[in-house]
Parts: sequence; C-alpha cells; structure tokens
Amino acid sequence: MVRCKMKVVEQKNQMWYSAEHPTSAVVLTAVSGEENKTWAKYTPTGKVELSIDNPDAYAFFELGKTYLVDFSDAPAKEADEIR
Repeated sequence: MVRCKMKVVEQKNQMWYSAEHPTSAVVLTAVSGEENKTWAKYTPTGKVELSIDNPDAYAFFELGKTYLVDFSDAPAKEADEIR
C-alpha cells in the first residue's frame, strides 16, 4: 500500500450529462507530510481529480481540508476496463 496526504484545492460544478444529472469535481494535490515518505523522498508532487455525481460524496470534500488517500492492489476482473 502507498499512502498519500492530499489537500482539496479546487471544487467545480460541471454539466457533463444534463441539467437533471449534474456532475461535480474535486481536485486534490499532494502536500508535505510524513504520510508521503513512502513515495516521495523530498517534495511530493501529484494531483487527483474526481468527477462525482453523488451530492453526499461531493459534500464530504471540503475546500482546503487534507485527506489521506490509500492505494492498494485490487483483484483483477474482466470488467476492469478503462472507459
């Protein structure tokens, strides 16, 4: 597993599908911290952008707040394809 400490630096509302089904997005960037020593020796650099169509999930992310993001292996399945 690799753990990243990331901060929400941007929130955006998007209309990708339709007005009835709006999609929002959050952008997180890596910040300094002991949590990032597993993958960044000095200054961590990285970015994750999530498109979210669940209002409760979008509300979870607060602008300026930091979060821990864990990456671990997932079992491979035939359905695991890039869309």
